[in-house]
Amino acid sequence: MAANTKDEKILIIESDGTFGPQIADALKKDGYENVFFMKNGADGLKAIYDYLPHLIILDLELSDGESYGIIDKKHAEPMLTRIPLYLMSTKGTPINMARIPTGSVKEFLVSMHISPGEIVDKVNREFNHQSQEAAQMAAQAAANVSAKKKLLWVEDDKLIGSILAKKLTSSGFDLFHAKSGAEAAEAIKTFVPDVVVLDLVLPGMSGFEILQMIRQQENLKKVPAMILSNLSKQSDIERAKALCA
Repeated sequence: MAANTKDEKILIIESDGTFGPQIADALKKDGYENVFFMKNGADGLKAIYDYLPHLIILDLELSDGESYGIIDKKHAEPMLTRIPLYLMSTKGTPINMARIPTGSVKEFLVSMHISPGEIVDKVNREFNHQSQEAAQMAAQAAANVSAKKKLLWVEDDKLIGSILAKKLTSSGFDLFHAKSGAEAAEAIKTFVPDVVVLDLVLPGMSGFEILQMIRQQENLKKVPAMILSNLSKQSDIERAKALCA
């Protein structure tokens, strides 16, 4: 069973016996659980009443010649007129438009080279669904976003901050750039970083004070921290090490 199931009922009426089942298989693989296949007009018309499908895909070249008859009967029945109908001609047979009541066909699939995948795409658009492939890509993208490492970057220098912020973002980090200790203190109320990178010389609150504040929080005390600073005194280095940076 496909991961992303779709509940709409789809009826395929096609007498070739090859292309119809291929369409049905492609729809089922894409998550449509209720796909019905009929090989002639009589069984197809009965199935329309029995299943009341959400969509009908009708082959123009039915072996019993009932394609136009099905369109007429469906169009004349108020209960059935609301069901969208795709009329399919894949053998080069021209459609007699004079036989088609106005508004009775939602989509004309007239091509000798149309593939089951193209029909699945049209059906998905009909019901505002994603294809399985698109859904998987979206899920993967969401997983990639959720898997991004969160980085708290504290730096007040505009030039350095701008350069490093772009670099860190392009490297795949979910970045919060705080420009002061106050901003950093506010940020960690809701933003739980996987790593902290900070300058030591900041307005209002030093990098040491920010780091000390972080280490006092139970959920942040073990978060790795890296200091980028011009300060190179041994005392500053030892103080940073004491705060696990």
